Amino acid sequence: MESPLAILSTQIKAYQKVFSRKAIIIKWSALILIGVLCFCCESSPPGGRRDALDKGGHSLLNPGIGEGLTVEFAENFSIANYATHTVAHIHFESDQRGLAFDQKIIFYPKGGEKPAVPEPFENTWFIEVPLQTVAANYDGEIIRLKSLGLMDNIIGMGGGGIYEPQLRKRWEEKKIASIGYSFHAAPLAEVILALNPDVLLLHSYDHGRLETLSKLRKLGVNAIPQFAWAEPSILGKAEWIKFTALFFNKEEEANRLFHDIVSRCQELQRLVGEEVNPRKVFMTYFPSSESDWSVHRNDYYASFLEFAGAENVLKDEGPNHQVGMNNETLLSLANEADIWITNNTSDAEWPPARYLTSFKAYREGQVYHYQKRTRYEHNAYDWYETPEVRPDLVLEDLISIFYPDLLPNHELLFFERVDLEK
Repeated sequence: MESPLAILSTQIKAYQKVFSRKAIIIKWSALILIGVLCFCCESSPPGGRRDALDKGGHSLLNPGIGEGLTVEFAENFSIANYATHTVAHIHFESDQRGLAFDQKIIFYPKGGEKPAVPEPFENTWFIEVPLQTVAANYDGEIIRLKSLGLMDNIIGMGGGGIYEPQLRKRWEEKKIASIGYSFHAAPLAEVILALNPDVLLLHSYDHGRLETLSKLRKLGVNAIPQFAWAEPSILGKAEWIKFTALFFNKEEEANRLFHDIVSRCQELQRLVGEEVNPRKVFMTYFPSSESDWSVHRNDYYASFLEFAGAENVLKDEGPNHQVGMNNETLLSLANEADIWITNNTSDAEWPPARYLTSFKAYREGQVYHYQKRTRYEHNAYDWYETPEVRPDLVLEDLISIFYPDLLPNHELLFFERVDLEK
């Protein structure tokens, strides 16, 4: 029989083994818990947002301005979100127009401290947001503002030549002033100073417009250039609604609208993706200041054709803007195309019939214009308004024209057949 001392010694050794196993379990449990907590802190900081860092170790988290905005398709601006501010970088260059602009715009909360920025941000323009009043001299920008629910904030636009009925009504009631259309001339400084908008979104398509931008800024006007017009793709141009949203804390609305637009465009692309024999099409503008015709080979309007599942017979490796083309070249490239898209409602001013009937699309009556939604008495064309924000509506029309069986119940919104008189 063992002595009490021996029994006690045996029990102590047994307890030590148990405690040792428990210590190991506790140790590993603690390590696992620490790992989980670290992961949670990395992926879900207070507020449920990721506290990402840029290469310099600065937080990319912005508690309000620009939150959730990323640029996917636009080529002429980008967005970066930081802890105290958002940076929108506008960058555009055109050899054709002798035009170059590169500037960062820093948005920070109204009443907050102006952010201190590092050296790479030397060329900056600071804006406290949200702003309240806005003027813009381009109808596409005006439609972006309205789409964000900001119609009442618009106090100045090009003029009364706008198709959208509510905006036209507000202009007639003198709730919106005329500042002049961008394609005629830059807005007069006296008009802008008298109007005194919180921001002027200036359609900037040549060197002269940028000179006006600089002059207005020196006079204290919060003038911002806009290069949506230069985007070569339909989704790139539509994405400028995110840039507009930054001035008014409308990021949520912009994200939601743009997501819906992209989803619909992708849905329509899938619909036409199975077409094994794509329709051959081309798109012209007449009369042309550049040649016999102006044509859309690789530009924004040409991108509609490919998105709608067609083969653009004029596409080449050239510039992404509208270009001139003579009669002979157009005929050689497009004589066998199935469908012709143009700006003219009739062929009355076009070349003689012997030339036109050389085109298959003309002989078969497959020539369409995009002027259905036009108020000639107001010089107002919706083609230059709604499609800026809603390219999906244009795609629905084009797919209905190119492949009628795919959208059998669709009623054309923008397009009609051209009146072929010859």
